[in-house]
Amino acid sequence: LRRGDAYALATSSDADVVYFAYGSNMNPTTFERVRAMRPTSSTPCVLRGFELAFNVPGVPYVEPAFASVVARDGAECHGVAHGVTRDEWEYLVTTEGSYDVVDVDCEAYDGRKLRCKTLTHRTLKNFGERAPSLRYATLLREGARFHGLDEAWIARLDAMETYEPGELDLGQRAALALSVGPTLLAAASAAGAAAAKRLSEGDGR
Repeated sequence: LRRGDAYALATSSDADVVYFAYGSNMNPTTFERVRAMRPTSSTPCVLRGFELAFNVPGVPYVEPAFASVVARDGAECHGVAHGVTRDEWEYLVTTEGSYDVVDVDCEAYDGRKLRCKTLTHRTLKNFGERAPSLRYATLLREGARFHGLDEAWIARLDAMETYEPGELDLGQRAALALSVGPTLLAAASAAGAAAAKRLSEGDGR
């Protein structure tokens, strides 16, 4: 994956919503191929006052945590501002599940200000933060390179610790089964409802 500096700038006139992506949705494999999103523009930018955090519970022993952003003075998070339609945005929010929507001000690498929406997650008291899986971290690293994000930010993503699952014992397998079942059912329900809505409105995706 490589896109470098050849990117389109997001403006309020060419999209219904400008969405700041900082996790796997930076990666076109996830955002365009898996989610079938067709951004009208994708702009490398920085969000100040927020820090990248892996505080979203995932699947134990497989995907320990997913990404979010947490408000923190002096911090910054680099990502991509995608221009999307209102329907695409509603679909994204539905399928992401437990995130909250917040309005934020981002700065494009050319200095322009972008008013965006992004997704945050409430840190669970007994969860804190975990290292992401190597698979998930690779999606972020590839997405950052594809969109030509700041070299220091890419170096930070490259240097972060990742989780690599080992062989599970019987107790761990039981815990995995108990956690994955409800998660998959909830995700399937949300995705199914969103897909049904699109089909009913004549969206072939």
